[in-house]
Amino acid sequence: MQELLNILNTTKNTLDNYYEAHKTEDFSNKRNSPKDYLEWIDKKTKIIMNSPEFIEKSKEYIVRGDVVWVEFGFNIGEEFSGRHPAVVLKNGGKTLLVLPITSKQPTEKQLASKIYVEIGKIYNFKTMKRWVNIFNINPISIEKIDFTKKKGNIKGIDLDTISKAFLDSDLFKYRSSKDN
Repeated sequence: MQELLNILNTTKNTLDNYYEAHKTEDFSNKRNSPKDYLEWIDKKTKIIMNSPEFIEKSKEYIVRGDVVWVEFGFNIGEEFSGRHPAVVLKNGGKTLLVLPITSKQPTEKQLASKIYVEIGKIYNFKTMKRWVNIFNINPISIEKIDFTKKKGNIKGIDLDTISKAFLDSDLFKYRSSKDN
């Protein structure tokens, strides 16, 4: 018990120092700000505290091609962060394999790389252009899904296009050490 209390106090001190270093910054137009980080710590702690009941409460069945709202949290660098829709590629029970969806138009260079796939219509979602980057494939706990929001889905042709992008990419290609 003392070890846990020591870790708690160290964490509190670290967070206090972090807050002091950033308390005067303007976060109104910043992503991944210290404000976002502290909010994520609070959200994640609540997710962990509610974990035992969550699995029992979430009886909704999720299948490949569903589009769900996911809280990706606060991440580092170019890792996907925040709350975004994501297309479900695989349901593993308590864990899903998803691709975050973005409405940000990829650059010509990004499109030429063939790792970006434009998604057609997402049923039950506002009509707009959206993309996935196959390199952003992400395993998530179902506890990161916002079940209060409407679930959508995409057609099989979009799933086929995503699958083809995976097959055409270098993501799953084996190269021997002789090839390097």
